[in-house]
Amino acid sequence: MMDLPDAVPEQLRDELRNLRLVNARLGSLTLVRNAVMSLVADIHTERKIEVLDLATGSADQPVALVEALRRAGRRVRVTAVDRNLVVLDAARAFASLVAEIRLERQDIRALPYPDRSFDIVICSFALHHFSRADGITILREMKRLSRVGFVLHDLARGYLAAVAAWIYTRVTTTNTMTRHDGTASVMNAFVKRELRDMVAEAGIANVAVWNTRFRLMAVHRTS
Repeated sequence: MMDLPDAVPEQLRDELRNLRLVNARLGSLTLVRNAVMSLVADIHTERKIEVLDLATGSADQPVALVEALRRAGRRVRVTAVDRNLVVLDAARAFASLVAEIRLERQDIRALPYPDRSFDIVICSFALHHFSRADGITILREMKRLSRVGFVLHDLARGYLAAVAAWIYTRVTTTNTMTRHDGTASVMNAFVKRELRDMVAEAGIANVAVWNTRFRLMAVHRTS
């Protein structure tokens, strides 16, 4: 429902708030942060780290990442993109005090940036919104744009995960968009074998793909 052109803005903003809670409660912020920090180790300590966050939502992943890199004494600049104007407005509000984050409206299937424009590209909880063909395109874009590597984090399709999503959304919210999209997103997601096949079809080497608590992780290191 959140992808529909006539999505109700108030519902969508509340949906984004619910997704921030999911990211915090279920460890998604930690998963992405840890994967990114493993790639950061390959970047010289004196150099500012350039990060691209695809389909940023309300920008909670880049905010958490900036805070972690600050604590580590690293300088960073994050370009966070999304194609939905309501979503971008919510991201601007959430990340308003974080000067290191720049928000732009972009379609992540066709990004205007030159090759190797960023050290690290991240994409969290977005792949399941796209078809398999578009997913392969997004993976190729992540590879094209990254100098050091990329981190993909998404739901993993499965009936147990769908049941867990149904229960969680009924217990935690009355938002009909969140209740619908929670289960629909799980059933529209990929499984590990499919993601591995997509990575191979995209022609990308050096990618580790694994399952973790109803989610998929894929981390690419360029060397």
